[in-house]
Amino acid sequence: MITAPPVRSWELDRTPDLVDLVSAARDAGHEVLLIERPMPDALSVAALGRAYDMVAVPGGVALEAAGGDTVDFEPGADRLPASARLWRRLRASLASAGPAGIGPIAVGGFAYRPDRDPGGPWAGFPAVLLRVPALAVARVRGRTFAIAASSGAEALLELTHTGVRAPAARRLDVTSVRNPVAWTAAVESAATRLRAGEAAKVVLAREVVARGDGVVSAGMVARALRAAYPSCFTYVVTGADGTAFAGASPELLVRRAGSRAYSQPMAGSVARGANEADDDRLARQLEDSAKDNAEHRLASEFVIEALRPFARSVEARGPEVVRFTNIQHLATTVTADLADAATDALDLAAALHPTPAVGGWPRQAADALIDELEGLERGWYAGAVGWIDGRGDGEFAVALRCGLLWEDGARLYAGVGVMPDSDPARELEETELKFKALLMALT
Repeated sequence: MITAPPVRSWELDRTPDLVDLVSAARDAGHEVLLIERPMPDALSVAALGRAYDMVAVPGGVALEAAGGDTVDFEPGADRLPASARLWRRLRASLASAGPAGIGPIAVGGFAYRPDRDPGGPWAGFPAVLLRVPALAVARVRGRTFAIAASSGAEALLELTHTGVRAPAARRLDVTSVRNPVAWTAAVESAATRLRAGEAAKVVLAREVVARGDGVVSAGMVARALRAAYPSCFTYVVTGADGTAFAGASPELLVRRAGSRAYSQPMAGSVARGANEADDDRLARQLEDSAKDNAEHRLASEFVIEALRPFARSVEARGPEVVRFTNIQHLATTVTADLADAATDALDLAAALHPTPAVGGWPRQAADALIDELEGLERGWYAGAVGWIDGRGDGEFAVALRCGLLWEDGARLYAGVGVMPDSDPARELEETELKFKALLMALT
């Protein structure tokens, strides 16, 4: 049993802006994480500093104390189930000394390939990182709670954001890491191989580099994304190398709330129109598209079947067209009545990730095509970000519409689902549409 001081929690009589809070903590040299769930059932968590990290290491997942010492280890080549087992042990030792239902929480996420350690520009991010912060601030249905797992963590509430010390970027120089002609050729190659039967679907991503003429602040980007995409999950995760991973994801991988689990797979996309009538026309086009419906069916049926072993019953509603600021998607809402109270949010995330919406199907064949044709290091792109609490409740959003930020620039990522009848030119246009989500927020 891990020996740990009680987690203290209390309700705050004021509601700090969580972006300001994480920006101030980052200014002071602390590692920070932020995830904000959109309305109407809004929930936001800011994580400041660290008390413990559950982090991917060779052979499994280690529990590291704030100073970096390993205090526990869970072996396993499959790191997400190993993380779930380690979290059950840790949360049992982190007794709560606060209001009922407010106790220990871990915030973080994992790479698209949790079995691989990211390299290249992702050197600051392990394959799995779930952090018990020194101080978490959670805003739930209009009430705000602080959760301290380290002595003196209350002082983090008093930090003040100093603002950007240098001029913010006003212009961006955007370049494709891979020539768009070469990328569309890879899409055509993938579609040809799908027609030959190698797989049913594969997702291929693009990467662009945006360099600014001034500072690109993670806090500024998060605030811009929150304002521009209010119906998306907004998130920021700082890396050990000073970079920050930020994005605005439309897609819920899984939410567990007591005996219920929820997921909303999305696949199949079209642009927004110039007006409501144009929106409706494009939505009907999406609903009538054989390619998009086939692509969506793979994702939704996978989620339904992945949840069945954990559930007494599984219900699905959809597909329906859901609209975001600059794009429309086919989405299916899946609800599961869990059979075992011990099944927590990490167990469910491990069973669902990656869905065919971000990888393809069958999974092994799709990953082989990705490795051969994509030509980039995904890192945490198309992984997941989220949180889990001491009761096993929590949620993880698919890490989409995202970028890896540094002081004056960013690497941005966007992917498309390739099907046997995909049009490479249309798939390229879809990536450009998705890149706009981050590009508009960088300046």
